Amino acid sequence: MVGTCPVLYLEQWLDRWDELEASARTNPFSVIVMAQLMAQETHGKGMQRLASKTQVAGLLYKYQYPEAHIQALLRLVDWMMKLPAALEPLFTRAMSKIEKEHKMAFVTSFERVGIRKGLEQGMQKGEIKGRIEGKLEGKLEGEADLLLRLLARKFGLVPKASQQRIQSATSAQLETWSLNILDAGTLEDVFSE
Repeated sequence: MVGTCPVLYLEQWLDRWDELEASARTNPFSVIVMAQLMAQETHGKGMQRLASKTQVAGLLYKYQYPEAHIQALLRLVDWMMKLPAALEPLFTRAMSKIEKEHKMAFVTSFERVGIRKGLEQGMQKGEIKGRIEGKLEGKLEGEADLLLRLLARKFGLVPKASQQRIQSATSAQLETWSLNILDAGTLEDVFSE
């Protein structure tokens, strides 16, 4: 058996706006009806649409809908009440203000997943980079220490200036100086490049 459904015109709710707004406290469908009516009323009127869209978004926070509902409803409202590109930054600022007033950031679950994945990838890259840098730094320190021991063995006490020069040298310099030590007659001969 096929039943019939009565036809309702959304415009009928324009005369019953207060009733619609009151039911929006507990009925998300009322918020969507409000958004649709405002979208129709503000077609081609950018600043009025901005104000209306901001008002609807504010109601979601004011009525303390659960965060998941706010996110879903804001996506729908955003689609229904598309703004001219030039007005989008104004809406973004208005949303930031609303969120601060209600101490709730509008971050979708998809955005949270993306942020978490980005942080994890960043940490992994940071760990890998840190390990590589640590290995290179350790290798460089080892080369410098070996060169200092060889110099001390061949020439005796190594002056502080030479020690500092060795400890701030590049790997290529340390390699060159380490090879020079074999033929060097003096400490100064080691540092000739």
